Amino acid sequence: MKDKTGSITLRAIQEKDLLLLNQLINDPEINKKTVGESKPVTMKQQYEWFKGLKDSKDIRFIVADDDDNALGTCIICEVDNNNKNCEIGIKLARSAQGKGIGTEAIKRAVDYAFKHLNMHRIYARILEDNIASRKLFEKIGFIFEGKQRQAVFKNGKYNDLCLYGLLEEDYLHERNR
Repeated sequence: MKDKTGSITLRAIQEKDLLLLNQLINDPEINKKTVGESKPVTMKQQYEWFKGLKDSKDIRFIVADDDDNALGTCIICEVDNNNKNCEIGIKLARSAQGKGIGTEAIKRAVDYAFKHLNMHRIYARILEDNIASRKLFEKIGFIFEGKQRQAVFKNGKYNDLCLYGLLEEDYLHERNR
């Protein structure tokens, strides 16, 4: 899926994106803010992961600029077709953060999940200390639904995990205002 808007595009991951993906997964500052476990990955391991993408149930996009330079990734995962729920997440290079790129990318991925995957609810899990991500999701209309206390061991301590959710009806209502 290629979706063009403003200054970003969401597109499929290509082999040319592997260097950025490797940098993202190996960047300690970015990993401090993300939920998932990250360990150092070599370029060879990154390539092997890339070759296995065709078997993945996750939907992964590259967030790219007008010149098709990769700026980060956006993922739709944990797709539950019975209950019409999925999880969404984003990881941007530090140089792309704080410029509205994440907001645009999440909006496009949310549109895709509601329109093409026929989801009813989308959720995001965010570390409590990741204020920028929490504000990004709130800006789009995600509602804070609760907290899992000390659910993630990261940065040498147990961290609370915040759960945000967005219902299709709320999103459509907000878009049509």
